Amino acid sequence: MAGTYVTDLRHFLDESGELAEMPPEARQLASFLALIVDAVTVREPEVFTEIALRCRTQRCTGRILARLDPDSDMIVWQCPLCGHAGVISNWRGTKWDQSEAG
Repeated sequence: MAGTYVTDLRHFLDESGELAEMPPEARQLASFLALIVDAVTVREPEVFTEIALRCRTQRCTGRILARLDPDSDMIVWQCPLCGHAGVISNWRGTKWDQSEAG
């Protein structure tokens, strides 16, 4: 079973709001999370919606489902095939925030 990530997107950013310098594996995770933010904030769905992003778990062919939780303002995501999942906080105002508020 894959892990669950609880992520504050600011932890991956430098002072200018870009992805900070980090090891390649961490940068891949940060890029994956940024793509989720970008895809979800275009529509801000409150129900799980498939986004055009493949699961990052090795050998998994699932597509990521994601939604915006209006109560917590977190982006919740999951892979329905392997269970890889997480939540993303503090995404508003980042360069990947496509919402009207961003």
